Amino acid sequence: MSGALPTFVIIGAMKCGTTALHRMLGAHPDIAMSDPKELNFFFGTAPPVDADDPWSTGNWWRGAGWYAAHFPTHAPVRGEASPGYTSPDHPHVAARLAATLPDARLVYLVRDPVDRAISQYLHHRRDGTEDRPLAEALLDPASQYLARSRYHERLTPFLDRFPNDRILIVATEDLRDQPAPTMARVLRFLDADPQVMPGAHLGAPSATTTALEFSVRHRAAALLRPDADRLRRLARRRFDRWSM
Repeated sequence: MSGALPTFVIIGAMKCGTTALHRMLGAHPDIAMSDPKELNFFFGTAPPVDADDPWSTGNWWRGAGWYAAHFPTHAPVRGEASPGYTSPDHPHVAARLAATLPDARLVYLVRDPVDRAISQYLHHRRDGTEDRPLAEALLDPASQYLARSRYHERLTPFLDRFPNDRILIVATEDLRDQPAPTMARVLRFLDADPQVMPGAHLGAPSATTTALEFSVRHRAAALLRPDADRLRRLARRRFDRWSM
């Protein structure tokens, strides 16, 4: 098998700055990040429905050799970022990841849960896969908008298979507003030199919407608050920049 398996994986969450963090870590001399960013290795079936669409089919069928080939052996720290790993659509990811990378470290980016849900909604509006009004889509219990913002729920399969000290929860707001200490924390967790600080930074968050009624945000927050409180207890963090 050519290449080497990664030492860490950014497992999400979608619309929480994983692309920016992937870029920042890739600028560190100790770290090699995959190209492309989202390898989507740990989900999918064999044979795939569409091998040219790894986002929906995944790349598990390609085997560990294909995965390892994306990482150079000379890099002491190697990683990738696939937010789909914490999607409700892919329940087998945690077990596969633990079996393949039992010593891996996991990084999980989170942001204000309501803002994240709205950002995903706008993402799907732009790509043409969502045409419902915001309130209808956001509060639909069958949709992923709120499900993917229940961070503790999404983490549970990984918590069942990895010790807590192998999982780092990072608030996007901290990465944006306090980049130096937050990146130093990430680098120490990954066993990379925290004295070498990548020059890139996380930009300001994209606007969610100016038309969102307060009542809709309030209802979404009420549905998400119990999970957010569980995450606070797990992370021992207040996430005081959040709206709930």
